[in-house]
Amino acid sequence: MLDVEAITYDIENPRIKIALEKYGDRLTAERIYFALRSASEGTKSTSSFTSLKDSILASDGVMVPITVIRKDGKYVCIDGNTRLAIYKQLGKEQEYGDGDWTKIKSVELIGANQRDIETIRVSAHLIGAREWPAYEKARYLHYLRNSEFMDYSEMVALCGGNKTEIERQIDAYHDMNEYYRDIVADDTAFRIDRYSGFVELQNPKIKGAIFDAGLDLKDFGEWIRDGKIFRLADVRDLPKVLRDDEAKSIFLDGGPRSIEEAAKLLDRRLRDATGQSDKEVTLEKASLYRLAEVLTRRINDIPHSEVRALRDGEHEEAVEQVGVLENLSACLQGLLEDVSE
Repeated sequence: MLDVEAITYDIENPRIKIALEKYGDRLTAERIYFALRSASEGTKSTSSFTSLKDSILASDGVMVPITVIRKDGKYVCIDGNTRLAIYKQLGKEQEYGDGDWTKIKSVELIGANQRDIETIRVSAHLIGAREWPAYEKARYLHYLRNSEFMDYSEMVALCGGNKTEIERQIDAYHDMNEYYRDIVADDTAFRIDRYSGFVELQNPKIKGAIFDAGLDLKDFGEWIRDGKIFRLADVRDLPKVLRDDEAKSIFLDGGPRSIEEAAKLLDRRLRDATGQSDKEVTLEKASLYRLAEVLTRRINDIPHSEVRALRDGEHEEAVEQVGVLENLSACLQGLLEDVSE
């Protein structure tokens, strides 16, 4: 049981590091508290700051100890900063619950080296129960690879996934910072929710299409910045749009969401080529390729809540619906194997 006032926050905490950088040497406990609260409230996680606080109050304390190390004669919290912040706040507010908010259940990591500390952070954040923005996950993977020189096998063992997936995330983080972050007006205009567009960019066909069109990755960053590509899944339309002179012109010369207008042009051409009008395009009459394009868009736009409902079987039709999707996947895989022979 450690005195909460003897424990300092971990300013290297990857969940809030990007939020703290803007303060420089003006960093205070209040600003760290604000960053921790914002990081929790800004996700769809059920373990938000408020619900975690309610849980601690209901239990008269934390159920899971925080993890600390001793550094320069002080304790530093390397896992459990949000729980520590709640304790510090409850200690000021006094009237909450019957718990003792002056001391918090803690585990001290003794003789830890930097690799031990990063292992704790990975376990707590990358594969923890709470959601974490994809950009910040990639930032941390980049740090582990390029600053801590952690090899891919160790990163896979700690974080899950596979080497290709981790490389893709790290490369996307690099491209986003080099070709997007550097061209926005300032950090307040830098939107980490644009990250998945740069993950899509890692497809060699997409990068190749950009280069073949006489453009470069800085152009891609500008398209994201200016909103020409607003729905990030539309990055996948770049090869076909850039191959067609008219569609390319609509996209490059247009304003926000211009890639959608360019894609619509190509869709109209496809319908004309099959002799179908807008009214005639039905599920039964539409071409396989038209259906594939529409289905791809629908899958890309499916809400996370619907995915979760299917995964957890939240409604009676979920099992049947998953079965339909599995049959579709098997049919497509069989077709692709046939055409690739």
